[in-house]
Amino acid sequence: MGPTLVATLFTALFLAAAPVRAEKTVDEIIKCLEANAPTTSAIQTVTMRSVDRTGAETEFQSKIFWRKFDDGFSRVLIRVYSPPNRRGSALLLLEQKGRSDIFMYLPDLRKTKRVSKRAVQGSLFGTDLTYEDFERIQGMAEDSEGKRLTDEDVDGRQAYVIEFKPARGEESEYERIVLKVDRERCVPIRLDHFEGDRLRKEITMPPDKVGDFGGKKVPQLIRVKDLVDGTHTDLVIDEIELDVEIPEEDFSSHNLEF
Repeated sequence: MGPTLVATLFTALFLAAAPVRAEKTVDEIIKCLEANAPTTSAIQTVTMRSVDRTGAETEFQSKIFWRKFDDGFSRVLIRVYSPPNRRGSALLLLEQKGRSDIFMYLPDLRKTKRVSKRAVQGSLFGTDLTYEDFERIQGMAEDSEGKRLTDEDVDGRQAYVIEFKPARGEESEYERIVLKVDRERCVPIRLDHFEGDRLRKEITMPPDKVGDFGGKKVPQLIRVKDLVDGTHTDLVIDEIELDVEIPEEDFSSHNLEF
């Protein structure tokens, strides 16, 4: 998977309708997804709403900035604006060859720290996304080449099914990841994350919550379910700007405080 899935909380958010053929190979399906992503950059205004097993809900608002640089690698920045006790938190992912660097700024600590490989399975801002989840859906994790599985019906949509596994030597909580892609619209519908044979986490993008923004088919609801802990997080995409100017210096680990 790796760079081939540049922008799944965020390539996956910007996919346009595209004709697909039943005989498509894995590479053709991935290229179809990538071809419909923004060319250079994107800014999303996102509400993240998490619900624990007791039904208690927490919510915060953030902006997610994505930009592809001249070296062909991507950078992703999350800035949290509310509630007040989370305001100022920031996360930066820098894609590198064979890896990605992750930095976090927390206002309480008043310092930027690098997220270690041993910490990538920790919760991202208290949501059901781990750092590893976020890294992987941004296409910054090293995974094996995809393997085509039998097509499935997902929420009434015919879907291509592709299986990925973490690359050898990579620390991961998952044995395999299964991507399901709408055959007609070439938009991801679901990502299943397995611990051994157990389905641990589902990331779904309901087909009826896909909007059209400037000709781009954009999922406006992404739901992350932890099937073991009995919790879930909804990411609601409130606003989207595609291929806009974002200063290069915004993606520096030295500029995360704001």
